[in-house]
Amino acid sequence: MMHPLVNPVRHYAWGSRTHIPAMCGGDYGDRPCAELWLGAHPGDPSRLADGRSLDEAVAEDAKAMLGEQVATAFGARLPYLLKLVAVAEPLSLQVHPTSERARIRFAEQEAQGLARSAPERSYQDPWHKPELVFALTRFEGMAGFRATAKTAAILRGLRVPWLDLLADRIENTLTPFQTLREVATELFAMDGDSLRSRLQQLRAAATAAEASAHRPPLRQRPTVTPADHLEREQLRVYAATVPLIDRYPDDPGVLVTLLLNHVVLAAGEAMFIDAGVIHTYTSGFAIEIMASSDNVVRAGLTPKHVDRAELLEITNFAPMPPPLWAPQPAGVDGGELLAPPVQEFELGIYRLEGGERFVLTPAPRIVLCLDGAVEVVGSDETISLRYGQSVFVEECSGTVRLGGRGRVAVGRTPT
Repeated sequence: MMHPLVNPVRHYAWGSRTHIPAMCGGDYGDRPCAELWLGAHPGDPSRLADGRSLDEAVAEDAKAMLGEQVATAFGARLPYLLKLVAVAEPLSLQVHPTSERARIRFAEQEAQGLARSAPERSYQDPWHKPELVFALTRFEGMAGFRATAKTAAILRGLRVPWLDLLADRIENTLTPFQTLREVATELFAMDGDSLRSRLQQLRAAATAAEASAHRPPLRQRPTVTPADHLEREQLRVYAATVPLIDRYPDDPGVLVTLLLNHVVLAAGEAMFIDAGVIHTYTSGFAIEIMASSDNVVRAGLTPKHVDRAELLEITNFAPMPPPLWAPQPAGVDGGELLAPPVQEFELGIYRLEGGERFVLTPAPRIVLCLDGAVEVVGSDETISLRYGQSVFVEECSGTVRLGGRGRVAVGRTPT
C-alpha cells in the first residue's frame, strides 16, 4: 500500500517564515517554521489518512511496511527521518554522537530518571544521527575543523594581536588534532567581560576587513588562484562573524566558529555530517535525511541547554575539507543517488520530463514532490503528488514507478 502523509511542522526560533508554508501550505501566523518532519520518529511522527501515526502503523506490521530485511536489521522502526529545514538564523553549534556513545549516554540518563522532555537532556534515544543535507536554495553553514594553515591565514587577516598568537599556535603545531582540541576547550571556557571584550574586538576587525576588500569577484578575474579562493573564504567568515556576535554577544561558541570550514551549497549540492563533526547551519532551505534520532549535543549559539564537556568528548578535532557529498547515478532507478556510508538511509533525486517513468525498487520509501505534478504508480493504485506533498510507500508494494512532470526526492533504506 501507499499512504499519503500529513507532516508536522516544528516552530524553532531560527526558522524561516516563508519557505515551508510556501511549499507545503498551512497558516502558521507569524511563527517561524524551522522543520517539517516526514517519517516515524515518535517525537513527531507523520500521520496517515486513517488517523494513525506512521510509527504506529510500522509497529503494527513492520515486515509489510519495512520489509523483512529492514525489520530484522532495525526492529519495528523506520530507521531514517526525512526533513525540510528552513534556516533564517543560525542553528545551535552542535555535534551528534556515535551509536556506541548514544547507547551508553542514553542508558545513563534513563537510569538517572531524567524525563525525555527535560531541557538538560542531550540523549533522547540510543541511536546515532548522521545526516545528509541537499540544498534547495543557496545553503550556508559551518562544518568540521578547517585545515590549520588556512585557519591561521584567516585569523591573521583580522589583524588582532591575540588572534595572531592563536594563528601561530595553530599553524606551527605537529599535532593538529590535540592543538585544536586544546584551543576549542580554552575558547569555550571564556566568559564575562574578557569574552565580551574579545568578541567586540573581533566584530570591529571583521567589519573593517570586509569593508577593505575591493578586489573584483572571482568570476571577473582572468585567472583564479588558490589565494583567490582563500580570500573568498576569509570574506565569508568575516561576513558571517558580525551577525553571530550581534546575536550572541557573550557566547564563546562564536570564537570556535572561526576554526570551522565555511560551507556554501548551491541548489542541488549536498554535504554529509557524520558523527563527531561539529557544525551549525546559518541560512537557506534544504532537504535533510538522517538516521532516525533526536540526539543533539550543543555547545553554543542557542538559548537551549548546552553541554560543552560532552561535546568536547565526542567531537572529531582532526582537520578536514568541507564535507561535500557528490551524487552518483541511481542505477536501475535512474536519476541521482546520494548514498553516504551509513546503513539507515540514502536519498534519490529524480527529474521527470513527462515521457519517461523512473522505476523505484522495493524499499521503505518516502516520496516528496519538490515541484510540478507527479504520480507514484503501484501495481494496483496511483497516488498523485503536487508541490510539497508526500507519500510513504510500503516495502511490500514492490516495484513502483514515477511519472508526470516535476522533481521528487525519495528517502529510503538501502536493501
